Amino acid sequence: MVAIVPVDPSSSADARRPSGWTISLRAVSRDRAGTAILRDVDLEIDAGRIVAFVGPSGCGASTLLRLVTGAERPDSGTVEIEGRTGPAAPRVAEVRDRAAVARFGRARAAIVAASRHAGVVDPAGETERLCALMGLGGADRSVHRLSHGDRQRWAIARVLATRPRALVLDDALAALHTTARAQTRDALIRELRERGVTTLWATRDTAEAAAVADELVVMDAGRIVAAGGPDEVYARVADAAVAEVLGPVSAVPGIVEGAVVEVWGQELPLAEAAHDGHCEVVVRPEQVVLVAPDSPGTDAVVEESTFLGSVRRSTVRTADGSRVVVEHAPELKLEDRAAVRIALAPVPATVRPIG
Repeated sequence: MVAIVPVDPSSSADARRPSGWTISLRAVSRDRAGTAILRDVDLEIDAGRIVAFVGPSGCGASTLLRLVTGAERPDSGTVEIEGRTGPAAPRVAEVRDRAAVARFGRARAAIVAASRHAGVVDPAGETERLCALMGLGGADRSVHRLSHGDRQRWAIARVLATRPRALVLDDALAALHTTARAQTRDALIRELRERGVTTLWATRDTAEAAAVADELVVMDAGRIVAAGGPDEVYARVADAAVAEVLGPVSAVPGIVEGAVVEVWGQELPLAEAAHDGHCEVVVRPEQVVLVAPDSPGTDAVVEESTFLGSVRRSTVRTADGSRVVVEHAPELKLEDRAAVRIALAPVPATVRPIG
């Protein structure tokens, strides 16, 4: 059951006033069948913040969210919602990828009932607004007859109708097509920010996570390995456990001397101080560029090239044996085994020791 605050949707001051709950996890651990799922997790989430969780399969993010909703209890540590723990803590609403629904019951009627129970003055009007917000068509159908994607839209609209102050979304948009998913995501984020709902958003789509988050949390093997603003976390390419979750990275040989690193005949400033000597320069695809045959850089041979819509992503093998991923204009089609020349963009370089 979600804590309920009576609201008149006609009053924008009441309907949009930030009212999220604070959420704290302190030294939280959870085992299942003798296997450690979470280990010593500490996390503080301020009221009204949107925190996105990403990580490889089995990283523990879904279990963490289940602890927040009360569906599971930690084996050690505390989960605190708005300053309260255990049975005294208010329940956090959730929408998961696949939630069980009653075999009978109309989608629209369920949203109206949730709005009415939340004390909304005009439940029918609020229901129409939420259905439009989520792009939910066919709301007069039985819920169990909706497509997987529409069932997800319905579940989100229904939980928004309860006026939650905190919300867990666990791959809640996974069934939607790419374009519809982005549109629904953006509409939902605007609504959550306007209301000030504290939101924990787990997703396998790292681009989605970066787009929605005030704070991005990367998990691996039951631990939080990085947390911060999306741009800050994305920049942590030297940390393999973090970088590879957020997209492909390549490591190429370089030599540090003072405040610069030499790689492929180029000298680049260091993003952070490093010891002199041989190193790996760690780069993302957008930091690698195709250049003319007589430009500074290195020769390479194309291994594969994939069209991604707005860009094309190609993997090349350099003369020194490095495998490098580069993103370039989609109209430039590179055939397998084609000869190219690549260089690094003139931006501060991240390096890590060899070995």
